[in-house]
Amino acid sequence: MTGWDIALIVGAFVLILVGAEVFTNGVEWLGLKLRISEGATGSILAAIGTATPETLIPVVGAILGAPFMLGTLVMLLIGVTAFVLRKKRKRNTLHVDAAHAVRDLSFFLVLYAIALGLALLPTDLHFLKGYLGWVFLPAYFLYLFLVLRTPRRSAEDIEEEMEEREAFDQLTFVALLGRVGVTLRDATPPLWLVLIQTIVAFAMIVFGARFFADFVEDFSHAMHFNTLLVALILAPLATELPEAANSLIWTRDSKDVIALGNVTGAMVFQSTFPVTIGVLLTPWQLGQFGTVAAVFALISGLLIYVQLRVRARENALPLSSLMVGGSLYVVFIGYVLWSVLA
Repeated sequence: MTGWDIALIVGAFVLILVGAEVFTNGVEWLGLKLRISEGATGSILAAIGTATPETLIPVVGAILGAPFMLGTLVMLLIGVTAFVLRKKRKRNTLHVDAAHAVRDLSFFLVLYAIALGLALLPTDLHFLKGYLGWVFLPAYFLYLFLVLRTPRRSAEDIEEEMEEREAFDQLTFVALLGRVGVTLRDATPPLWLVLIQTIVAFAMIVFGARFFADFVEDFSHAMHFNTLLVALILAPLATELPEAANSLIWTRDSKDVIALGNVTGAMVFQSTFPVTIGVLLTPWQLGQFGTVAAVFALISGLLIYVQLRVRARENALPLSSLMVGGSLYVVFIGYVLWSVLA
């Protein structure tokens, strides 16, 4: 690896982080402009945007690895971030929209379980994949319908939040324009500028993630790493950086509803569109490591789902549930190393 390679990979990483910072700001303003709830902003606008890089790697390992990484490692990072910053955040739990998060995880658990079941079908029942493989896309559109039919934020709430944002959380592009002496006529940023910022930040994330993922893949081949493990662990680890960065930024800023929604919404997206491709257009054989990863993703999601149901009235999610579920990522890495070295 040359110094130029290191500079490029560091540049891609920085591009992802900067893009995530600008993207989170733009998505929040876009959610306000569209008057949709914080949960819907995270689960739809943010999740679909940052889930795009990994959908460009339509191989079985990457399709499985994305929900596994989201449900374990990214959840663990959110829990650790919230714990480390608990004094600044003034709470030791994640403040969530329990009903919204439960709906997200319900869709994920059911659809991902079906995907796992289809992979484990005996040979004489493989014809079922051609039929059940079409379940996932309609399920996602049903999910969108249910999320978007939730009550929109009132005009009063929007106006109050916009006033707060003008003082403390200005649109990044407005701040940049102000530094070069350009001021806007309106007090709040226009929708067109919010869209431009969100699209530019999205392009930064996609470009950085794709370069990062390509580098990881080339490096892995050069080191002769196991192909499935590369697709299952290293490729998603690179392409999940946007979701991780976005959610950690929102957790840092105590915007827990949108932080969790970004992850759970991406888990629903990843268990529908890419899985449809995998089930219908590939042999959809998960293998030893793929099956274990899928089971661990379901266990982690189920642990968080149960805690959300138990603490539904409080709209609070104990950090322990994030960390226990997330620790399965560490267990999986240990299992892989033990299997390879044994």
